[in-house]
Amino acid sequence: MRRCVLILLAVLSSLGLYSCAENATGAVQGAPELLKAVPSDALCVGLFGRLDHGLDRMVDSLSSLRSLDYGRLSRARAAIALCDVGSVTPLLVIEAGKSDADTLEAVHDLMALADSFKIANTLVALETHNTLLLSESATVLTVACRHIAAESSILDAPGFDQVLAVLPQADAVALRNRGAVRLKNMVFGPVDRKALTAFLRDAAEWTVVSGTKLWPLCPDEGRYFTNFVASIPEAPSKLSSAFPEGASAIVDMPVASISEWREAYEKWLDARIELESYQKRIAALGKASGKNPLNWEKELGVKELACVIMPQGTLNMVRTSKSASSDGVVTNPYKGFVRALYGSVFNSADSCCMRHGSWLISGDRALLDSFKVAGRKPSDWPAGAKVVAWAPDKQLNWTKESIRIWDSNR
Repeated sequence: MRRCVLILLAVLSSLGLYSCAENATGAVQGAPELLKAVPSDALCVGLFGRLDHGLDRMVDSLSSLRSLDYGRLSRARAAIALCDVGSVTPLLVIEAGKSDADTLEAVHDLMALADSFKIANTLVALETHNTLLLSESATVLTVACRHIAAESSILDAPGFDQVLAVLPQADAVALRNRGAVRLKNMVFGPVDRKALTAFLRDAAEWTVVSGTKLWPLCPDEGRYFTNFVASIPEAPSKLSSAFPEGASAIVDMPVASISEWREAYEKWLDARIELESYQKRIAALGKASGKNPLNWEKELGVKELACVIMPQGTLNMVRTSKSASSDGVVTNPYKGFVRALYGSVFNSADSCCMRHGSWLISGDRALLDSFKVAGRKPSDWPAGAKVVAWAPDKQLNWTKESIRIWDSNR
């Protein structure tokens, strides 16, 4: 599973996409027109029914853009793009009245105020509306105006037609996944930022977030993590019955059929040109241990895979088809199998293992000695899912119907 979907939660927390989105209306009406002012290489773009919603979500509180008094324009439809011109800088695209009518007086007042703050600004006509562009970077504004003159925009970006197809009538943000490495606030709890952005780059082409829903979008090429997860069925999740006390973050993937899961996983690895090296690692591990990891997988009858990040380290949890009596913490005869079979998100320091009912848990001895099942389970844990990503203050449930997100700050 490589670095898995903790990264998708990082997208949510970094962009602050939580309040008001489901109540906002009209965010997408006229959106393609506003998007004509967004450069084709923007890292991400948000569409908002009200400018003030977008400022709260996508512009740093210390930015001079947050110091302006937008007056009536604070309630205008807007697009906000994050552009990379050596540094990541916001571009505001604000709907500013009909192009065949007098421009709002509020626009002229705002432009004068922006001048006094040394904020670059210009007014352009896009089809039926005047549009006010604002940025702390004159370079960003110059790039945007060049794109407008050339009739080139983010609407022409590869795969953006898929973004348009899913945009709801609500506030939404579309992230270009390969641009995530430039977003410095892309963090998620204990997970290394470099690992987050490396995974996110290949998880999907674009990720759209609106309210409690998330859409990862990608071409049907098979090499994206989204292609893999989309190809596997939902399955029952039982982790809530053995939920680890003190966990900092969890990725859980229930397995409907391990043979079908493996076929889909290896197809994904093959599309990424990683299958041959993957098979070599498994063969080498089997030779060294005297046990073929794939046979071990079949014998266990794997039903669920979970990576549990604790403050002191990481635990691997594998639910098997049968329960087994516990002999306490013992030396792991199949050290490295979970990581080799299921990806680098799992702990390689699994020198010991123990049983907890149908769960086979591996990690280092100190972690296993202190393992306890939590007295209180997450209330929103789904009965069935493709993937669940959890942290104490946020959760993502990827089911056969949709990808839903929850955040304690909502």
